Amino acid sequence: MKKALRTMVSVVLAAGMVGCSSGSPSGTTPSAEAGSSAPAETAQSAETHHSSTVTIAVFSQFTSMDPATNGELVNGYLLHHMYRGLYRMDENSQPQMELATAHDISEDGLIHTFTLRDDAKWSDGTPVTASDFVYSYLRALSYGVDASNPIYNMTTFIAGAEEYSLNALEVGDSFDCTTEDHSSVGIEATDDHTLVLTLKKPCTYLNTLLCSGAWLPVHQSTPQHESAWALQGGYPCDGDHKLTEMNPNDKAVMVKNEYFYNADQITMDEIVWQVVPDTESQHLAFQAGDIDIATSITSDVAKSYKGTDELWVGLQTNTYCLTFNSGATGPEWAQNLNLRRAVAMAIDQKAVADVVGGEEFYPVLSSFMPLGLEGVDGDFREERDSEGGYTLVYNPEESKRLLAEEGYDESNPLKIEYYYSTNSIHNDVATCLQQMWSAVGIETTFKAVESGVYYEAWYNGDFEISRYGVALSHPVTALNTFTTQYQRVARIGDATYDAMVEDIQATIDPKEALRKCHEAEDYLVDEMAYIVPMFQFTLPMLKNPALTGQQINGAYLYFGESTWAE
Repeated sequence: MKKALRTMVSVVLAAGMVGCSSGSPSGTTPSAEAGSSAPAETAQSAETHHSSTVTIAVFSQFTSMDPATNGELVNGYLLHHMYRGLYRMDENSQPQMELATAHDISEDGLIHTFTLRDDAKWSDGTPVTASDFVYSYLRALSYGVDASNPIYNMTTFIAGAEEYSLNALEVGDSFDCTTEDHSSVGIEATDDHTLVLTLKKPCTYLNTLLCSGAWLPVHQSTPQHESAWALQGGYPCDGDHKLTEMNPNDKAVMVKNEYFYNADQITMDEIVWQVVPDTESQHLAFQAGDIDIATSITSDVAKSYKGTDELWVGLQTNTYCLTFNSGATGPEWAQNLNLRRAVAMAIDQKAVADVVGGEEFYPVLSSFMPLGLEGVDGDFREERDSEGGYTLVYNPEESKRLLAEEGYDESNPLKIEYYYSTNSIHNDVATCLQQMWSAVGIETTFKAVESGVYYEAWYNGDFEISRYGVALSHPVTALNTFTTQYQRVARIGDATYDAMVEDIQATIDPKEALRKCHEAEDYLVDEMAYIVPMFQFTLPMLKNPALTGQQINGAYLYFGESTWAE
């Protein structure tokens, strides 16, 4: 079975203040010298904004606007405006029907029939049809290795999809999804407004998957095996806005799609996404009135705006944790359970959260899943936390004991390399970790790189222990991330865990599947210590107070229905 070649990870949304002590880790880039963080009279608060344009500062460059290949959060912000799928995530992180007006499911859970709305159009004025979805899904399945992670759930659940995709990979770029036989693949348009998906096993969270990623439709004029077109403006899309200008390292501009089926509800004519990687630069740009939204600010700055109408704080279903490379490409020490536990139990998560801004902005997590995900009878994290009994907790004395048991002491310290991408919060976390590990006798060196190159080495298992941030939509999709099948290189290759997740996917009853998710999470984190939970993100941002109607839909920011005060 072909291993997936991309890991669905997101660049982490946040930035920190100072480290556990003064100074930056070696190999990192210290943030610019900050001026006052106090909320001085800003250009936004001094005058009314009359333009139907909003400018948002984002922290990283744009890498892919192709739904079949994207796996990064900032790209997802734009795609959330440019495309509409069968379902769409609402402000409560719940999937709602979007282009689908009806969704019928067979008793065995395998046949899903979608009726499409008849007024949906592409930005070139042509209708969106069921055949567009067929083309889009077959294109994604036959795209090539760069789509391997986004299509993971397609190949996992759609009948015949895995075999079709493997055949396309063998043929290469000459494979034409418009002419190749796909009669054995469970993707069919029975008429212009009816799409039928046939699954090989039940999927209790299919509606969540359909909200984003490779499940979004693209126009049938879209090239099959490349994505260069997606970093240029002017191509058709079916969302409320269309891309008109793109400089991946500078900014992207999108304007309202006049053919959008619900165009009367779209109030923002133009949206500008400005790349501003440095948190202090975002703050200064906001104060100067150059941007309307600063999406990455330090919690120092956020606290200084507390109680004002310029602070916008949203809870995101994101998690920040550490991952060990316990697979074949990892170091010998990371394959040792006692040493993984020793490294984990030396970390005081609350102290780290306090340094980067406090639990008001970075709530400490007891395990991998964040608050805000569906559980058996409520919130997934809350219902498990209420049971207690976690063992992978801060305990430096137990950490020292485990190290000694494995033959490490002051004369023979465990030496580890911590891998992370540079921004202020990652730098500060690294400083804290180094000090905490040093306190139990672990020597730490740093490998710090820019965010644009961070994940390539991470995908390939070229690290020992790393920071990891990801936006999550459902417990099952979160757990899938760490299965052997999902990873390009198995950083966690555990047959027991793989079997647990496979059993969850085969479970028809949604509540029973979620109960099993709790068991799999406990195994992944508490029992095997493959992951060290750290904290969840709220998203503290600065917002022009004249702007209203902004939303957070699941993990994505949305401004299409925002308005300016007169």
